[in-house]
Amino acid sequence: MTPRRTVGIVAAVAAILTAAGCAATPAEPQPAAAPAAPSSAPATSSSRPTDEPMEELTGHEQDPIGPPPTWDETAAEEAADRAVAFMRAFARPDLTAQEWHAGIAGLMTTTGVETFAYVDPAAVPATTVTDGGEVLDTGSASLAEVRVGTDAGPYLVTLTRTGATDPWLVEYADPIN
Repeated sequence: MTPRRTVGIVAAVAAILTAAGCAATPAEPQPAAAPAAPSSAPATSSSRPTDEPMEELTGHEQDPIGPPPTWDETAAEEAADRAVAFMRAFARPDLTAQEWHAGIAGLMTTTGVETFAYVDPAAVPATTVTDGGEVLDTGSASLAEVRVGTDAGPYLVTLTRTGATDPWLVEYADPIN
């Protein structure tokens, strides 16, 4: 190998190491971080993990203040009422996209709103809700599935809630084939 070629290779390696932050010169030592003082204050919502299952489902941080949800006749009626209200707002292909999205957004979870963000209301085949909804057994006090009839066929509306006093929110609605 010629001296000129050796110098070129050494220069190339030095350039790569410098670009990667691996220069031959040692870095300045950094002062150690002071240990955090123990705190008797309760953990805040920002210090808790954000990957709890309900957070993924609803898109909201969960910190229920009230009692946990329970499944009873009232919960079933409220889920059916919310599913029917959603489908009445959903089955409006005559509205502008802005009006349609505004009409369904208040009935949905954040994730649900994001899922339906690009739906063109003119493509929605349903125009009328034909029944009061049939609650299907889910085995969960936080999740409800409601079959809602429309003039375009039945839809399965999936709803969630985090606490007994929280409203049911629509996560998704899909035609049943």
